[in-house]
Amino acid sequence: MSEDKQTTGAAAGNAAKQLFETLKANPKAIYILIGIIAAGSLTMALTGGGSGRVQVKTTVSSGQTITLENPNGGLSHLTITPGLVSASDSEEDKDQSVCTVAAGTKGTVEEEQVVGLLPFVKVKIADGPCQGNTGWTSKINVKSGQ
Repeated sequence: MSEDKQTTGAAAGNAAKQLFETLKANPKAIYILIGIIAAGSLTMALTGGGSGRVQVKTTVSSGQTITLENPNGGLSHLTITPGLVSASDSEEDKDQSVCTVAAGTKGTVEEEQVVGLLPFVKVKIADGPCQGNTGWTSKINVKSGQ
């Protein structure tokens, strides 16, 4: 059994020595090896993961009546421009806020826009305390139909 380990170790040592000799004799091989490693790393970086991708399957069109419903439970936040608002209480974020609506609030779609790969929908609120206000919310908060 120890002979097998020695033979395997010798073969690996010979392969490494042969590769090193090839790289010394042919400098272009070093660049090819670096290119292969870089291409492989880039491919893994660009294609890896995918579990964090948000899939929004709601199809909406301008003028459509929708229901606002946060999939995480709680309220849906409307802002004056499409985009994310932080969870902090900064003045900047307060200036962006239009209103916050409860689940089940009805509205009408006015526009749809993608910002930084995230879809947002401009909604005019039809009922509740925010009635008549228009603002942007994440498309994930929008449920088509009545």
